[in-house]
Amino acid sequence: MLAGALKQLSTHRPWRLRTQGEEAAILVPLTLDENNPELILTVRAHHLNTHKGEVCFPGGKRDAIDCCLKTTALREAHEEIGLIPDQVKVQMTLSQVVSKHGLQVTPWVALIPPQAELIPNPAEIARIFRVPIRYFLECPAPITHRFERNGQEWLVPAWPYEGELIWGLTAHVINELLTVGFNKPSEFPIRPERVLAEKEA
Repeated sequence: MLAGALKQLSTHRPWRLRTQGEEAAILVPLTLDENNPELILTVRAHHLNTHKGEVCFPGGKRDAIDCCLKTTALREAHEEIGLIPDQVKVQMTLSQVVSKHGLQVTPWVALIPPQAELIPNPAEIARIFRVPIRYFLECPAPITHRFERNGQEWLVPAWPYEGELIWGLTAHVINELLTVGFNKPSEFPIRPERVLAEKEA
């Protein structure tokens, strides 16, 4: 399962934003388990000013000291969940997305050991949890979550899991991972930033 997904992802040409803006990166950690890979997700701490209580991948804004966005993703994952960079095998990127606060986010797919010790940083993270890829593949379809952006209503995939709701930017990244790597058909429209880019082209 995992080897086939990585092969397909390696030939994927992710979509890139045509505009310039403040950059951020997220790590999309997959456990290195051929038959039962899991995604590592976090729940943001409830005292934060932004994204509090939301399900997210580890990540954040690019710092001046970061030589590239891959460095940003690895640094943030280390700060937030204690993931040691030497344990991470970064594979490829997925399509860039824009967060609701205007950050231009690049997702980096990475492999980590199944037994990697992950410790949430209480200043940023309430909990860490794992979701088997098979859960997403075997769901008939995710539920639909609606949100408003720039005066328009958008539909996004959302999966309930262990009392959490995986939705928004995180769900869109997962949706692309499943579509490209694991051949799961997508029933959802393209991201708002792509619609706007096509209109402006």
